[in-house]
Amino acid sequence: MRRVLPRGFGRKCAAIVLLAGCRHVVGDPPTKPGPPIPAAPDVTLENMDTECAGLIAALDMYGKCPNLEDGDREWTRSAIEAAEQSFAAGKKANADEPSQHAIALACHRATASIQFATQRCQAGKRPKVDW
Repeated sequence: MRRVLPRGFGRKCAAIVLLAGCRHVVGDPPTKPGPPIPAAPDVTLENMDTECAGLIAALDMYGKCPNLEDGDREWTRSAIEAAEQSFAAGKKANADEPSQHAIALACHRATASIQFATQRCQAGKRPKVDW
């Protein structure tokens, strides 16, 4: 079968189509970065026993939320038991001061997380998800 268009004309059309498809689109200039976000302030911590007791209290308060499902209540009870056993073992170990500070900080952060979870739970039941 014989070609209809001349060979040179077809190459020129293909080059024009390629160039048109690859042209650079100039849009708005990039947005300038905003001011830096400050770091979280240092927290004043109590001792390890006080912070970890606060975590157990927060878990207990979360477990009393009326909107929790049975599986969540069961998890909360097991988390309280595990936390009490871990804290008892930590007291027996007589950890040094930096280790106690790290444990207190971890308990403080976990307490804040559980308190926020309690607030979400107080707002209502979880939405049902179809999987």
